[in-house]
Amino acid sequence: MIKYLISILALIISAPILNAQLTVNEEPGVSKMMNDFVTKNRSNTTVKAWRIQIITTNDRRKMEQVKSKFNNMFPEMETFWTHENPYYKVKVGAFESKEELQPFLLEVKREFFSAIPVVDSIEKKELVK
Repeated sequence: MIKYLISILALIISAPILNAQLTVNEEPGVSKMMNDFVTKNRSNTTVKAWRIQIITTNDRRKMEQVKSKFNNMFPEMETFWTHENPYYKVKVGAFESKEELQPFLLEVKREFFSAIPVVDSIEKKELVK
């Protein structure tokens, strides 16, 4: 009982200290550097994040078939294809970390054996989903 009274008394005594305000004086150079950092990052709309690449082929028809098959199996997942001569690549998803994509990658690999995780430039708004 005495421990509780002492604890309550300590809280009552320290309450005014907890309401104290803190003033930070920073150098003008630090303020400018932080403002430049914030401005640069607001203007950058892409980040390096992870996708799953389900196929790489030099056959456009095969790429389109695999993309269509994937879209039928996972209609909620957006697909992206690129052509980096001579290869067509189909990538899916947008994951912040490799660990985040692992469960879905295991599911995809059941049907698309060559699926691998890859780093890609991804719009920040895609990651919010």
